[in-house]
Amino acid sequence: MLSRLQDFLSRHRRKFIVTGVLVGGTIYAARYAQRRLVEFQEKQAREFFERTRRMHHFESTEKTCNQVILGMGEEMCQAVLRECSTDELLEQLRQNPKNKLELWEDMKIVSFTRLATFVYASSMLVIALRVQLNLLGGYIYRDIMSEQKQITDELKQQYLSLIRHFITEAGIRDLARYIRTQVIAVVKAMPLSQQLSLNDMEQLFWSLQLAINADTRRDPNSRMSKYLLPSQNNSHSPLLQQMYNETLDLLESEDAIGVCSHNVSRGFVLACDAIAESMGQTLQHLPPAEVQQENQQPLKFNQASGTSTPNATSSPLAENNNLVNINTVLMALAKLIPIISGITSRGYDSSSRPHNLPTQLITFYVVAEKTKTLGANVYETFSSA
Repeated sequence: MLSRLQDFLSRHRRKFIVTGVLVGGTIYAARYAQRRLVEFQEKQAREFFERTRRMHHFESTEKTCNQVILGMGEEMCQAVLRECSTDELLEQLRQNPKNKLELWEDMKIVSFTRLATFVYASSMLVIALRVQLNLLGGYIYRDIMSEQKQITDELKQQYLSLIRHFITEAGIRDLARYIRTQVIAVVKAMPLSQQLSLNDMEQLFWSLQLAINADTRRDPNSRMSKYLLPSQNNSHSPLLQQMYNETLDLLESEDAIGVCSHNVSRGFVLACDAIAESMGQTLQHLPPAEVQQENQQPLKFNQASGTSTPNATSSPLAENNNLVNINTVLMALAKLIPIISGITSRGYDSSSRPHNLPTQLITFYVVAEKTKTLGANVYETFSSA
């Protein structure tokens, strides 16, 4: 019996070896695959928790960023109002002086300067704070993950205080004075009696925007860091100097320049909307005959066959005296100046209804998708570096 078993094993030895190798290999492969699967699942779980943690930290950073923007937006608006004040001119005009025409010319320059300064300064402040706070948030997240403490409270304060240069030092002043020189070049030659439509205002703002952006040394879009940040300080710590340089590079990047240019264009559109709304309110208080006279001029410009006349029944007011197509209305520049000055006469005020132009600008820039995307890209870069 034993010899038969030995013979059987001897004859089938290779089969047993092959079977053993296959069974053992299968068991080993199964255990290896199981171990790799567990490692993969653990890695996926770690990455998921890290993404969730990063997302929560980013959302917290965004909330903080919005609060800081709105808080500093109030200060920025007050700085613009101080730099482009019309109080003294208004007080002199109330006294009906002999140089009234000259004062109205000054009002024209200051009103357009203040509006354009609000448009540019609001966009620049929002972009700068988005970049700063998301860059800082990325550094803080790396500290959390590496359990280090590179970013101290003192460093945070020093870094965020860089933007104070724009509001409390020379930033707003230099920006407003540069914009004033371009406003004078574009607007000064326009007589106060010139009749303007909303389309004319849009063209005027477009010309002003082109003039402001034309100077490559002082363009607030491509050279916004010139106004936003102070010059380099040798007393900065190495890490603060590194963060300063990184912020400078980000503000001068094509992405930031593109976002600022887009915001400014949208800001002037908001300004035209605010002017249109104020024009509508003004027209409601004018006698119908006076409003009709202001609507006659577009008919003269648009006559194709010579059959239309100023008294034709096809005029907007002849059809319905209660409805006026605001796009066809002409208004003298002298009447538009108080409107332009009025929509920028107060600073940021979230409780006012309807919102004034500075409030609309800051609110719009805060929620603008391009601005938020810029901040998210900055956070993603510096939180995973």
